[in-house]
Amino acid sequence: MAKKFNLREFQTSLSQQLQAAASRDNSGSRLGFRVGDANWLVSLSDTEEVIPVPPIVKVPGARRWFRGVANIRGNLFAVSDFADFMGQGVTPDHAECRLLIPHHEFGVNAALLVRGTLGLKNINRYELRSESAAHPWVARQYADEAGVEWCDMDFGQLLGNADFLMAEAQAGS
Repeated sequence: MAKKFNLREFQTSLSQQLQAAASRDNSGSRLGFRVGDANWLVSLSDTEEVIPVPPIVKVPGARRWFRGVANIRGNLFAVSDFADFMGQGVTPDHAECRLLIPHHEFGVNAALLVRGTLGLKNINRYELRSESAAHPWVARQYADEAGVEWCDMDFGQLLGNADFLMAEAQAGS
């Protein structure tokens, strides 16, 4: 028999860990997550929360990467498949998928569908890479102790990007 998973306890524990981490000096702390086959990081101060994927209502006439809207505690959030938006293919639905919600100070009710979270990472231990980023929302690129590459997210650049804001399907797409 499979081990029972208490979602409420998991969410409470993750929320407490994020709040505790946010209250410490976290200049080097980032939340790691997977998008397609890539590792990403986001500042804890830029993140409101990370939640399991709730039901998403599709929006007719939207681009494929725009999954639809989700009701999160009484507020509607626009859900985008971050991997598909970047041309890496559709994120398959599975239990490890999460919605990454930017901090409310960005002023948008957006949520990024990601393949899964990878926990807290300390970029002070990572090597900063100097190669140019493929997208304006990549603030920096790092390599960890094992040489694994990480992209550091700039939520402001992503949420203000004209292509990201253009969710309606174009003629012929």
